[in-house]
Parts: sequence; structure tokens; C-alpha cells
Amino acid sequence: MKTKGLEEAAVALSRPFTLIEGCDMKNPVLKKIMEEDIKDMDTPLKLMKHYADILNKEKSYGDIDKKLDALFLCGKVIESLDGYYHGITISLKTGIDSHDILSEIGSRLIGEKIDPLQIFYGRLLSKSSPWAGKNFKELGKKKLSDITDGFEKGEAATYLGINSFRKNNKDFVNNLSGYALTAIMDMEGVPGPKKEQRSWIYAKGGLFIAKRQMSVDPEHPEKEVIALNYRWKSLGNMFPNRLLIDEIVEIAKGLYLGKLFYATSLKYIAKDYDPGISLQDYKYRNFGYFLLMDDTWLHEKNMLFPELAYKMADNLPEKFSAFHFISSPECKPKSIGKGKTILHFLQELSKGVEEGTASEEKYFNEMHKLFMCGQRPDGIKGFLHGGVVAFKRGGFLKKFDKNILNELWPAVRPFSPWTGKTFTNSSLEGIRKYIGNDADYYKGKEPVIIGTNTYRKELDLSLPATAFIEHLDKIGMVVEYPDEKEKEEGIYVKSFYFIAASNKSVNPECKDKDVLQFNYRWPKFHTMPPDNLCIDELVCIADGLYLGQLLYSIEPKIEYSPENDPSIYKYEDFGYFMLMDDEWYAIKEFIRFDTER
Repeated sequence: MKTKGLEEAAVALSRPFTLIEGCDMKNPVLKKIMEEDIKDMDTPLKLMKHYADILNKEKSYGDIDKKLDALFLCGKVIESLDGYYHGITISLKTGIDSHDILSEIGSRLIGEKIDPLQIFYGRLLSKSSPWAGKNFKELGKKKLSDITDGFEKGEAATYLGINSFRKNNKDFVNNLSGYALTAIMDMEGVPGPKKEQRSWIYAKGGLFIAKRQMSVDPEHPEKEVIALNYRWKSLGNMFPNRLLIDEIVEIAKGLYLGKLFYATSLKYIAKDYDPGISLQDYKYRNFGYFLLMDDTWLHEKNMLFPELAYKMADNLPEKFSAFHFISSPECKPKSIGKGKTILHFLQELSKGVEEGTASEEKYFNEMHKLFMCGQRPDGIKGFLHGGVVAFKRGGFLKKFDKNILNELWPAVRPFSPWTGKTFTNSSLEGIRKYIGNDADYYKGKEPVIIGTNTYRKELDLSLPATAFIEHLDKIGMVVEYPDEKEKEEGIYVKSFYFIAASNKSVNPECKDKDVLQFNYRWPKFHTMPPDNLCIDELVCIADGLYLGQLLYSIEPKIEYSPENDPSIYKYEDFGYFMLMDDEWYAIKEFIRFDTER
């Protein structure tokens, strides 16, 4: 049963803490965290950023260590760790027994509590750290037994892990740190990102064995954690990492707090690791704190710690630079440039639109050519992330000297909860419950897709818009909530439904181009204005990347009927949007294309 204090904290957070049920929320330290420290913050990661700033900037950082320890003790044991997790170092500190002596000398000299290692990390490395995260892969029993000389039997899930490192060619300290790491770690270069790992790191190193066990912390040996053991001789780690055991617990879904423990006993410091020696004899001491997080935290991580964003690999897989064009003399492959992607190309086009009216037409012509060269998507399904490329002046907006929509979008973007669209293959009977007898229009068309727009719910500027969308059923619009799989994509609610099918473009400038057409105009959708005048059209421009155009009728008084010639509705292009899979979305977030800047 959850405590009252934890329930109150969860209500205030868009991404709540997930602490153990037995956590004592009356503890003065935790009480201060929940009632004071996290005030005006809506996620635990923002609290961690706040603590990291204090530890890395202040000479005297008060009781931050105690607060991190309190959260760690209330953290949950992680059930599964397969895959890649992004990492942030919160702080390093002097964990050896001489720390108290060093701190005492410092306080006498400058009158404040100091930690030499923390001062060194905070002033020099906190914004240049090469460490990027960790990768976990479950180990088979035989491999585990070989690595641990038969000591570990594999009764519980056990993982082989490795650290990943980022590189910033313009950062001298980052590069120097990278060279230093190669002296204490067997670093292995990474030619490019794997499909399941989108961190754009340049090297890996520092193997460890991870499994569920009791903590090596002498003050809390009763705490169950996931221990990351670097100490096994066969892992090949050098000093000081061969003395290291990391420990991690979950403090929020997909967010893990970690502590670094080094064995400090001089008696065993030069000897090989022996799991038979007691934890007390090894004298493990805490040398700092770190975070691991899954992809759902990536955007917030990049916003809070922009200086620690990853360097994109120079030799990206072909997927990210290869256009999928129709066969036409006008559609020649474009040169993207080394280390660049098609999203970089789109981003540059959108920036060109922002330069002013003189160049706007040129850049929209480029986007129109790109759309005309795209292939009609066939077999599209599931959830795709969304983003805006650029808006265009259409209809009465042409009377303005400026591109009003495009100029307003950066200011409006934080208020928008839109995250993308879902696509579900259906039948005539399946769509009939949404649009009634109008479903007969799609007889003989394959495939027929029920499409939805998707929206998040967070305690930020977008919350009122989400609440508004939730109540659109009052005017007859379809409002539905996601299934369990869709929830994993961060979808909170679905609305603004459409029927998607292959068709000829209704945009007179597209000359009957084959597209996937999204029709919002069916009367039984009861779609609110102006989207009741909207037909979106989509083409595929690369593997997993789609470009769409927003078409609105500028003849709102003419009642919609599919029997009418589309030309009577005078559809005009009001801009371009994009849909993308997870890998493209990771790049979009990395280069901050259509994000809250």
C-alpha cells in the first residue's frame, strides 16, 4: 500500500517516483525531498539535474549525499535490463577513509565543507564527461560460468554489460578524458550505431557482470540492488576498475539511480578478486552517483544536459542517407554529406523558410520536389512519431507579408501535446462504425486504414490542450485511450481520426501523384474546424521516414462529398509534416528538429 506522502508526490509529477511500498516517507530527508526540493519540478530527472548542479558548482553542498542515499534506499530492484541505457554522472566524491581528513583540512582553510574529487569533477569534467551509458545483454549459464570460474551458476537473470563513450571533437577536456580512459580500460571502437542502440557513441569499454544481489554498502547490507561487478579477472579490467562494483535501483519508470563502490582495503588492492572474501574485509566505499535511463527519457536528458549530447557517427548506416524515390529523371539521389542524415537536410530546408519571404518560395519548391519524388507508402501500420517541417502560407494567409504560422510555431510548440499518428488495417465493416455508410466509398480499395492522432499528457504547458482533446467526445468526435502497447509509446489519448487509403493527390500542384491520403472530412467523424476541411497526404522518402503535406479546402461552404470533383474544394498546401520510426525519432531529438528549444 502506498503512503500518503508518495501519493501526493505522484499527483504533482508527470513522471512519478516508483519507490518501494515500504519506503518511510516520514523520514525527514525524504519529506524534504518530496515537499520542498521537487517543488516546481514535474519529473525526477529535473530533481537529479538540480542536485547535480549543486554538487558540481558549490563548494559546500549540504545534505545532497544524504538525499541521494535516501532515494537509493527506497528504489526498486529492476526486473529486466536488456538493451542500451543512456547515462549521466551526477557526481564523483572521495570515498576513501582519508576523506574526512581531507575535508577537515579544506574546511579549516576555506571555512566550507569540500571534497577534492568532487571539486575536480564538478569544475573540470561535469560538462565534458565522455561516459554516455551502458549496454546490457543477458548471459547464458555456460558463458557466465566461464567468466566467473564456475562461481556464478546463473540461477537468476544475469547480464554481461559494457560502457559506452561519447566524443566531442571541439571539446579538449572531453578528448583528453577519452585518451586517459584508454590507459585504464580496454576501449573498443564502434564504427556506427546498431539498430537497437541509438546513442551514436564512438567507443565501448569496461565490461561487467550484472545481477540481482544484496548491496556491498557496509551501512546498508540489507538493501537489494542490481550489482554491476567489474572485478572478475576474466573481464580484463585494469586498476582502478577491477576494484569497482556499481549498484543501481529504479526510482522512476525507466530511470535508475546508481552508486559507485570501490574496494579500498590496502590488504587486497593488488590481488585478484575473490568472491569468498567478506564484503567487510574489502571495505567498499561510495565514490559517487550516476543515472541510467531508457529512450523515453532521451529528449528530457538532452534538454537538461545539452553539453553531454552524443556525437553522431561519421559513417552512419545507409538507411539514414538513402532516399527512396520513384523512378523518374527528375528524382536524382541527393547528396547529404558526411555524418549527415536526411533529417539534417529537412532541417536545413525548414531553416531556409525562416530566413524570410524572399527565400521562402525557393525552399518550399525544394520541399515540393522532394514530396513529388517520394513513394506511395504501402503496408504502413502501428505508431509513428510526428514532427513539423515547416508551415506555408495558404488561403487567406497569403494576404500577410509574413509566414504567420511558421513564425508562431516555435512559440506554440510547447503548448502542443501532439506526438504522432497510429495506423490500423481495417475492413469496410471496421470503418463503418466510424463513418457509417460512407464506408462504401472504400469498397475495392486495399488497404483501408483507421488512423488516429496521438497526444501525450504531461504537467507542462501542453496539459490544457490534452484536457481539451479528452473532452472532444462531447461534440461527437472520437476519443479513445491507448492499449498497453501504445501506452509504451507514451500515448495518453487518441483523437482526430481519419481514414487512410491509397489515392491520387487532391493537390492540383501534385498532378495526380500516387499518395497515401488521410481523410478527416467524413461527416460522422464530427471533426472540429478547421480539420473538418483537411486532407493530409503522405509519401515515403526513406526507410522508416515519411513526408506529409497539410491540405485544407478554402471553400468551407461547399458540403463535403467524395462524389464531387476535388477541384471544387480548392485544396491548398499549408505546410509539411513528417512521420518516423523510433530510429529516425532518436535522430530528430538529437539534432533538436521541431523540439522545444
